[in-house]
Amino acid sequence: MPSAFDFDSLVNNFDQVQPLMAGATTGILEHVPPLGHGTTVLDIACGTGEPGLTLAEHRPGTHLIGVDSAEPMVGAARRKAEAKGLADTRFAVMDSRHLDLADASVDCVVSRFGVLSFADPMAEAREMSRVLRPDGGFAVATWDAASKNVLTYAIASAVDEWLPPQATAAMRRMEQFAMPGRRESWLRQAGFSKVDSSLWTWPVEFADEEAMWALAGGPAMLQAVVTGLDDDHTHQARDRVRDLTSEYRRSDGTYVLPYACRLLWGTR
Repeated sequence: MPSAFDFDSLVNNFDQVQPLMAGATTGILEHVPPLGHGTTVLDIACGTGEPGLTLAEHRPGTHLIGVDSAEPMVGAARRKAEAKGLADTRFAVMDSRHLDLADASVDCVVSRFGVLSFADPMAEAREMSRVLRPDGGFAVATWDAASKNVLTYAIASAVDEWLPPQATAAMRRMEQFAMPGRRESWLRQAGFSKVDSSLWTWPVEFADEEAMWALAGGPAMLQAVVTGLDDDHTHQARDRVRDLTSEYRRSDGTYVLPYACRLLWGTR
């Protein structure tokens, strides 16, 4: 995750966006290799613990290591693991480009919207390859083209004229990373013998327009822009979002929006 985020604020509100990302966790769990008792799983850029904690609950007997560059995230992940009674877990602060782990020390790598999306994806791919044992597997979710996630795309489009240059540059870079075959190429160059990918989709339901707009000011890249708008600009932005999402509104006022990610999985 980019260091420009206010991670303390992000942790306090992170559960707000979990329903949006739960579908990606399901996809990861369906594509991880078979995990026997005692298997070590590494969750890179784990945030507050996902998808690793869900995997540990579904695959008893696995040893989970979760790493993230932000101490507040790691602390939250530890608390969640303790609350769930998941004793065979370890969370640590680490840079995904320079993992403090021995070569060939883990059996499986997972990540949800962490690796291959930000500063140096090639370095992250090399580190994934380095720490995996021979024939070890991986399953990661990354964002695909922004337009495949209707709400995020609608909000970004609605506030486009007020975006600071750094936000525009960051979103452009993420779009470039999502170019077809690019991430797959990084993984193959890093030494993975088998790399597959597919678009993974799931629906997200919102009770009403207010529920959708609440996410605009939540823990996301656009938070500072949206919360900084004056009343007139907020009304303009909300009108634009309403227009762009109108096709997804049902007769009872609820919304069902499509979400998508790029799943990548394979073998060292």
